Amino acid sequence: MPPQAFLDQEFMVAVDGSVIGHGGGMAGLVVQVPEGFEFVGASYITASARRALRRNSNIAARYKAEKGHVVIALGDSIPTSRETDADVRVLLRFIPKEAGTFTFKFVTGVVAEHNGRLVWRSTDPPDLRDFAEMQEERLTRSVQVVYAERNGTAAIELAGNRQHLLCPDSGLFRLALERDFTIETWCTTTSLDAPLLSSRPDDFNTAYPFELRVSPWGEAQLRCADGHHSWTSGRGPFIADGSWHHLAVSWCTDSLRFMLFVDGHAADTLQVPAEMRGVAAQQLLLGTNIPRTQFARASFDEFRLWETCRNEQEVAYYRDLALSGYETNLYVLFSFDNGIDGRIPGQSQLDSLWLFAYNNPRLVVSTTPLRIELLAFSAVQDGDSVRMSWETYDESKVRGYEVEKRLESGRYAVLQHIEPMRTVERHQVYSVTDTWRGREIAYYRLRKINTDGTVLFSDEVPIGTETILNFSLEDNIPNPFTETTEIHYTLSKRTRVDLSVYDIMGSEISVLVAERQEAGSYVVSFDGRDLPGGMYFYKMRTSTGSQTKKMYLAK
Repeated sequence: MPPQAFLDQEFMVAVDGSVIGHGGGMAGLVVQVPEGFEFVGASYITASARRALRRNSNIAARYKAEKGHVVIALGDSIPTSRETDADVRVLLRFIPKEAGTFTFKFVTGVVAEHNGRLVWRSTDPPDLRDFAEMQEERLTRSVQVVYAERNGTAAIELAGNRQHLLCPDSGLFRLALERDFTIETWCTTTSLDAPLLSSRPDDFNTAYPFELRVSPWGEAQLRCADGHHSWTSGRGPFIADGSWHHLAVSWCTDSLRFMLFVDGHAADTLQVPAEMRGVAAQQLLLGTNIPRTQFARASFDEFRLWETCRNEQEVAYYRDLALSGYETNLYVLFSFDNGIDGRIPGQSQLDSLWLFAYNNPRLVVSTTPLRIELLAFSAVQDGDSVRMSWETYDESKVRGYEVEKRLESGRYAVLQHIEPMRTVERHQVYSVTDTWRGREIAYYRLRKINTDGTVLFSDEVPIGTETILNFSLEDNIPNPFTETTEIHYTLSKRTRVDLSVYDIMGSEISVLVAERQEAGSYVVSFDGRDLPGGMYFYKMRTSTGSQTKKMYLAK
């Protein structure tokens, strides 16, 4: 069971057990479920069978639930082809309808023959009838249901309706096994037996370098083939629980070995023969394979391709940081923060690269636990001073900070250099003050220098625009937004106002205001429900100047 689930979003629970041999048997699972959870369905998996489990009201009626809970009984015949015991995994799907911490309790049972008739009995724990009497901690699991915390970035949502992403026709994306690489992404799914990232072709005679998939058991799994033989990694961690997981695959040419990392930890390895060294991918796709025969229901965020074979420490350090695209050895980053006409741009230090989206997957507000670096930087005018502040959460690889300043017609210069505190407390707050000279526009930004030579910048913050402009333009509320948002502005005197919205390519898509207005405060609503998700800009012009701000439409 995942330790955390999101309100109104489906999650899955895996319960492992076994069935006694002799060609099969009748087994069941009884679960005490909190009343605030909607039961979606259940299925079971063995090495030779996979099918839905049916609810049994007669068995459920034999059990007494604790207050605030209900009892669900599931059972079916489970065929096996072995004379020994067979492993069984039961998968339960729920949708939580209220927030809080909740407890589930599980009881297994069998149908046994007694005096010539079949009788249901509890086996673990034996003969239990009242869940209030259960003392077995190993059969009790808790889940915390929380509101989805949106981090301000976007994710791509594939609903399984033939929706998928095609990687660009670039040399590195053919992923030849003659060079090192690492691919990583954040992913959430409840799919089984489905490809997440695949170069598998439509026949069994063509070699392919690798496929990262969800196994029939709901686990992360690697596959590859040389056209004659195929290789598959072992059973890894369960990832089809509906929670976000960080997945990474690194390939080392020297050792001819794949490494699979799940949530920053090494999960499995896959050793291949030397003949695989020359195998290259024809294409690389997210959410499907090359023949488009299987499709995953999954969401992705921060899809990254590195030019090196990264180790566990490197994967763990960067996994929950929102990257800039300019990190050392990072070939391309797709952050899914915007897209247009079925194309999603990537940040690359070399070529301009795009992911191609098919069958209209949605850009949605991400709920990954990514930490957005430097977005907390702020600058505020306070009388004759400008006060700047920012927060950090991990300074283990920070060399220093530089606050930079420029005037309207000048270049950025370093205003102050700050050494990291490097204290035991991970969360730090920094503050810098500058003298305000009045009647000028000054721009401030923060520059963070890492020990590996990479540099990250905050957004620039303008100060003093209202001293020479006859208006002040505020950030839109809410931001990000899913359908509509409001833009607030104030005029200090009567003037002509032009307020328009532009897409990321600079094309004007909406004129919100084009008239002369009196001094005062105004609110304008922008409706983006018919537009594709992504980054947009709104620009306000008056007789004394203009100002541009950005907003994010999440779909």
